Amino acid sequence: MTEIEQVRLDMGGFEVNSYVVHAPGGDLIVDAGAEPEQIFAALQKPVVAILITHGHRDHVGALEDVRRETGAPVYAHPMDAEGSEIGNYEPLRDGEDLVMAGETFHVLHTPGHSPGSVTFVVGKDQIVGDLILPGSVGRTDLSGASWEEIEVSLRKVMPLWDDSTRLYAGHGPVLEAMKELRDNPYLPLGVL
Repeated sequence: MTEIEQVRLDMGGFEVNSYVVHAPGGDLIVDAGAEPEQIFAALQKPVVAILITHGHRDHVGALEDVRRETGAPVYAHPMDAEGSEIGNYEPLRDGEDLVMAGETFHVLHTPGHSPGSVTFVVGKDQIVGDLILPGSVGRTDLSGASWEEIEVSLRKVMPLWDDSTRLYAGHGPVLEAMKELRDNPYLPLGVL
């Protein structure tokens, strides 16, 4: 059975999350912001892929170390990967299903916090990067960010939620989707 393990990392005085997905056929790493040794300590099996939710430095700062150590291919959206420090990567496409290590990762392009932000849907759960944060959403005052696109992206992911959906955010704790729906003032009403 697939398990998603949260790895809280210290990135210059604030915390960022990486995740290790323990799939039947191997481990996958989602985001590699800092402290690669903590990511390595969470691994249980060989790493088959490194997935990137978005290309901001706090989510890819340790990518080269992790890539070098694991030898795993990197998957990112071209709108964040081109011209960034991500380097060589496999392009992610909206709506595609990546089947890796016996698990399916449904890819949703969810821009707003950055042009190439993506959400990975794993079963009922979603690895949302900085699209949704505890009681908030990702910043839209950064270059390439857009409040209008965040709203569209939220309307894309929210219809997939049910009472068991967990949201694995780029910062903060793992979230219960329905609790965020009740408590997060930034989520659009009437979507579910």
